[in-house]
Amino acid sequence: MSSSTYRFPVQVIFGEGCIAEIGAVVGRFGKHALLITGAGETSRLPAVNSIKKLLGENGKKVTHFAEVESDPSVETVEKGAGVAREEGCDFVIGLGGGSPMDAAKVIAVRITNKEEDIALWEGVGKISRRPKPLMCIPTTSGTGSEATSVAVITGGKRGQKMSLVSQNLYPILAVIDPELTYGLPPELTAETGMDALTHAVESYVARKAWAPTQVLSLQATRLIFTYLEACCMDGSDQEARRQLSLASFMAGMAFTNVGLGLTHGMAHALGSHFGVPHGRANAIMLPHVMRFNLEACPELYRDLATAMGVNVSGLSAMRAAEEAVKAVEDMTSNLPLKKSLTNLGITENSVETLAAEAFLNTRLRSSNPRDTVLQDLTDVLRQAI
Repeated sequence: MSSSTYRFPVQVIFGEGCIAEIGAVVGRFGKHALLITGAGETSRLPAVNSIKKLLGENGKKVTHFAEVESDPSVETVEKGAGVAREEGCDFVIGLGGGSPMDAAKVIAVRITNKEEDIALWEGVGKISRRPKPLMCIPTTSGTGSEATSVAVITGGKRGQKMSLVSQNLYPILAVIDPELTYGLPPELTAETGMDALTHAVESYVARKAWAPTQVLSLQATRLIFTYLEACCMDGSDQEARRQLSLASFMAGMAFTNVGLGLTHGMAHALGSHFGVPHGRANAIMLPHVMRFNLEACPELYRDLATAMGVNVSGLSAMRAAEEAVKAVEDMTSNLPLKKSLTNLGITENSVETLAAEAFLNTRLRSSNPRDTVLQDLTDVLRQAI
């Protein structure tokens, strides 16, 4: 009988206003922080000044590296690590969505693994030495990066998105303050929320999924279906924001242990070739991949349908599973999201290139519940056009 594994080494502080608590916990991290944010609005969030003030009151210096782009590049990581070395930073804070947090993860390990080629870290378990202490503070509810051992950066041998998976990428501390997500624009709320839903759905049906992770996946699904639309309608709905922050975190805890699937493989290809934001790509591809996977595990999709609030009593497993797909389609139709690849300007001429790129991501394909050949990916992408 095969064995299963669950690992989660991150200390978590969760709750409204909990960012104020970082001053009491950074003493063990070091004396000088590299604060990493995006290059745009994230760099001007009130939380940036709050962090600087809190650390300053506790005798810590802060260097602000505000140059992370969407889909952070190897070059940005190298620059950030260089700044950390020059300034003598001995711990790292990632503030923002998935891109700043992923960049912070890789910068933290780059500081201590400076002789290695970052491109060689692609895949699982390739980072040899432990990082500088890392704290992640999310300002969106979607990526769950604060809870995972995964980082995605752009570059490497093919100049495409690279997924790095290593125990050395876990943060020491995640500070999840729902107040930091108040007022997030509806479109960004919808896209990041659909990223979290994709994490929940794909981790629930992943080949390595088991009871501890599936509990997290199902509850995350329930919370997203209950609160995502409310968050989009009223960005200051405190209860909805709290529950969506929790859902994103729980989905991250689930998928970092058991993997994801085809939706993410295709989303990475769409991001690499067309710059499609990750959550937007997931929102479009998720129902199509779910429909493809139904025959492999209809009972699991029936469970998801129930978590989505659908009454499936009396239905066969397959019919109930189809209701899960419909529930996702119905919810996305009510959200401020693009509905197809055509809406993004992507035509059928690009399908084979995208399918080939996604097919190369064997880690995500191998955790998908249904086996695939290249033609399968081509067919699913065509359905999304």
